[in-house]
Amino acid sequence: MARKSLVTMLTVAAMCFSAVNSFATEAGVLGLKPSANQSVTQSQSGNTGATNTDVQSTQYDTVKYQYPAQQLSAENRQFDKYDWHLFQRFDTHELMYNEWAAAMNFHADEYSSNVFRENQDGTKTRFFDFSESNLKYCEVERIGSSGKKFYGSDNMLNFKRNDEVNTYIPISLKIKVYTKPENCWPFSTQFTIPGSHNHRWDIIPIGFYQETFWHNVLNGSLTPEESALYDAQYGKTVDPVKLYYPSRPIYVSGWCLTDMAQNIKLINNCFKDENPENCSAYVYKVHRMLQNMSSMKKLN
Repeated sequence: MARKSLVTMLTVAAMCFSAVNSFATEAGVLGLKPSANQSVTQSQSGNTGATNTDVQSTQYDTVKYQYPAQQLSAENRQFDKYDWHLFQRFDTHELMYNEWAAAMNFHADEYSSNVFRENQDGTKTRFFDFSESNLKYCEVERIGSSGKKFYGSDNMLNFKRNDEVNTYIPISLKIKVYTKPENCWPFSTQFTIPGSHNHRWDIIPIGFYQETFWHNVLNGSLTPEESALYDAQYGKTVDPVKLYYPSRPIYVSGWCLTDMAQNIKLINNCFKDENPENCSAYVYKVHRMLQNMSSMKKLN
């Protein structure tokens, strides 16, 4: 039965996908890159101390298990559930994004602004419209009001927090998906936070948030320093990652995955338990956290 170290496995997988990884930036196998308004030097993920020891010391069974986190979880070993690298398949290096979302207490839905169906309860279910992916508007290089280029896409993955209370509008974050790895340019996620109240019944209505830097790339202007940062770090293809999506090849930027993981971790830290009676107060806390961040902009 095949058993290999994690570094060896990911190295082999990377060689198999050299066409994709030729676009990747230099990064450690388990390193996490910061978001735009954090330090631009590479940071490490939460795989430190005992957690890092478990991840690095495990002999991975690539026949019995599909990806590292699956084995680590089965063997009750410690690992960082926010590290998406641990959810990449041994055989194809594709990201098992549904399993990664579930580990973070989220689920991932397909989303397209153009295609949806009406459900019996009045809600809408949106899904990818790859039947028209040859049309230019679906996936095209665009220019924001800042003058900076970025790649837009009408197809996204919408990561929604599992929530028994806010079933209609849960906490959610969107990430753009692409049909070509070279289109995977960084762009920060947008948050949707449902209306909520604390235990004193102070109310905050539904809110939409995004890092100010990225909002200004699209709809504002950048300082000379921010402009130079964008040109050096973000105005290009960064770390394409192929998703496990059997019907066709689709990709996201690994930078975007890391950005979203860091934000999901901040959100989850606001929840001390999953008691429905406390849910609104915890969502209220998420609002207050985002509103108190100097790097964050409220969009509504």
